[in-house]
Amino acid sequence: MKEGETRGATGEIEKIPSTDGIEAIKAGCERFLSRHRAKKTAREWLEELAASPAAEPPPDFYGEGEAIASLEREVACLLGKETGTFVIKGVIAQQCALRVHCDRAGAPAVALHPKSHVDLDEDGAYERLHGLRGVRLGSDDAPFTFRDLGAVREPLGAVVVELPLRRAGFKLLPWEELVAISEWCRQKGVPLHLDGARLWESQPFYGRPYSEIAALADSVYVSFYKGLGGLAGCVLAGEEAFVEEAKAWKTRHGGNVHTSFPYVISAKEGLKRHLPKMAAYRDRARDLAEALCTLPGVRVAPAPPHANTFRLYLQGEREPLERAALDLATDELVWLFDTVESAAVPGYSFAEVQIGEAAEDLSDEEVVGLVDTVLKNARLADRSGPRSDVRS
Repeated sequence: MKEGETRGATGEIEKIPSTDGIEAIKAGCERFLSRHRAKKTAREWLEELAASPAAEPPPDFYGEGEAIASLEREVACLLGKETGTFVIKGVIAQQCALRVHCDRAGAPAVALHPKSHVDLDEDGAYERLHGLRGVRLGSDDAPFTFRDLGAVREPLGAVVVELPLRRAGFKLLPWEELVAISEWCRQKGVPLHLDGARLWESQPFYGRPYSEIAALADSVYVSFYKGLGGLAGCVLAGEEAFVEEAKAWKTRHGGNVHTSFPYVISAKEGLKRHLPKMAAYRDRARDLAEALCTLPGVRVAPAPPHANTFRLYLQGEREPLERAALDLATDELVWLFDTVESAAVPGYSFAEVQIGEAAEDLSDEEVVGLVDTVLKNARLADRSGPRSDVRS
């Protein structure tokens, strides 16, 4: 069979649906394993935003106004930083941070992991738009360490640590290792930037206040739409002079938009609703990961999960597993995985699990049964047999 094809109930070859077809299947689901409960329509979003107390102040105007200023103050206070600035997109925030740090240091080299979001998912923006250069550190499946950083023999303009390192399986450095990296940076006079897109989710692992974690770095970026379930946007925080310089680059990137009030409202709601639940989300992820590992052909990494997120490794090829998960979504109206990807280990694939409020609608026992069904149906499809009607 060709890539993207599998066999259906009649044994005939079926193609994986198009992106639009997959989105239609997802839109028809009623329960979701990852993230927060889905809003089906834009009207639902607008109704929730309108009902929020954060909707009372006047809208911001090009980044000015009490509504957006109060959000920036709240986040800066949580992170123990002098100030912060709201940015519509994390890609913009991180480029601004790295440009300011490297300009100040007079060095274009940025130490980071090759699987970091900055290097892997932002399409080389920091290099192509700002003339910076990546110094890539660490092994393929783990964050880089103090020892890796100590081996660098050229001047650095900045060091970036992503918490957690998503593309390596949502892994976090031990606290002592993170402190050692911070101390090395301060001794060398190199700014440390935290890619804290999931810093909120990382806090339970360290068991320390957000401010103590953020104190290790010169600048921190935190997201509002991942663990907090907002529409979009983030805050870049640090010392006042740094943030003022970053604001200039935000404008140069077209990031100082006319008004951001829908994003600001959803960010405030996310902080109020989900931030107090982060430890519970992490604990649920650990319980679920342990339950899933009772299934033959299933592994998780990290074990136990460091945050509310983990990789679920499934024995089998990607296409049959993806088709089986889509079939289950159609039949049971439960969405398990956004994507299934081939793993580095032959014969295994993996999916990401990101526990939030939505998982409250599914028990561990239900999830184990649904994943078991996906595995069984994928194995049958891979052997060119009919799709199983087993409901575990």
